[in-house]
Amino acid sequence: MAETRIWATRPEEQNAEWRKSLEALGRKVIDLPLLAIEPVQEPEEIQAIKNHILDFDQFDKVFFVSQNAVREAFNWLHNYWPQLPLGVEYLAVGSKTAEAVRAEGVPVVAGETSMDTEEILDLPQMQNVAGQKILICRGKGGYPRMGEILQSRGATVRYCELYHRRLPAEAAAKAAPLLAAGCAADVVPLFSGETVQNYIQVLEANRVSERGMVLVVPGKRVLQAAESAGFSRVVAVENATLPVMFAGVQEALRSIGAP
Repeated sequence: MAETRIWATRPEEQNAEWRKSLEALGRKVIDLPLLAIEPVQEPEEIQAIKNHILDFDQFDKVFFVSQNAVREAFNWLHNYWPQLPLGVEYLAVGSKTAEAVRAEGVPVVAGETSMDTEEILDLPQMQNVAGQKILICRGKGGYPRMGEILQSRGATVRYCELYHRRLPAEAAAKAAPLLAAGCAADVVPLFSGETVQNYIQVLEANRVSERGMVLVVPGKRVLQAAESAGFSRVVAVENATLPVMFAGVQEALRSIGAP
């Protein structure tokens, strides 16, 4: 029977802590980031960010969709706003993102249970936003649902796109010998729909048609993406926080009878 391995696929700067947690389960852990976070580089992208930062006091609400968005946004804000403007309400998707905002000394509203946009959109203060200007800080080409719903409620929405999410250039080559050894017994936690797509790219680049590995994914939307791509063994958990994803890995190990 093939050895059960667990893939640690978070961005490189976040993967060490996650890998250490997985190693405590007593399985072989594959260290292979499947997502890289890169600040925008093109002059027009940088100018677009600058314009939003200079107009920061014009927004009623500012959303941060990830810890990366918080980090990149506040790098800009510290340069242009030594003191943040008054009257702006800050919101975050997920507890870790909220913690990153609070670490900047800023009060923030966040959902209490999940990391998806639905919980934020259900908050009382999000129901009557007609006439408000709202800035969403996110990665390039991020999930559009939040902005679409807010616009349908009468808000004016702008996007401050601060970084790119990419498949690391070396990922497919690094995965080649690991996949050649067989991957049917692997447990692969993937923290987002984009990471699911990147994992598929790595499999296809190595001409691997196997879809029998067990994926661990957060939320219904990512579950649907995984199942649509042909993965039949998927453990779906409530959100992408580390404790919840770790519990999902444990469930996945039990499902394949791994001690």
